[in-house]
Amino acid sequence: MTPDEQEDEQFYRDTESIAFPKLDDHQLSLLEPLGKRQVLKRGDVLFKAGQRDLGLAVVLRGELEAFETRDGTEYNLATARERDFMGDVSMLQGTSILGSSRVTKYSIFQPRNFAARWRKFPA
Repeated sequence: MTPDEQEDEQFYRDTESIAFPKLDDHQLSLLEPLGKRQVLKRGDVLFKAGQRDLGLAVVLRGELEAFETRDGTEYNLATARERDFMGDVSMLQGTSILGSSRVTKYSIFQPRNFAARWRKFPA
């Protein structure tokens, strides 16, 4: 790998850790009372593009894949693994989900009604 490629790779890794932070034990303990654990199997769709008022999905085990279908071809937008989460941007902005997401490996924790509870906090 050339020095430029190494620099690009390091930039990507640094940016990824900031853009997609992993939840720590304390953060998970704060979220847990807001939802319930759900076990989903591979292929189950959690979010469909265009849906609104969905909660936050936190991956405790397994993997979620966000994807978009254009002209009959699926494009991977992101992959959430253990301690990652999805649905936060649309939840916080009150917008619809941009891409669909499905389970690629088996277990998810999803706080229910978290979006509704979030909007009750004063600005």
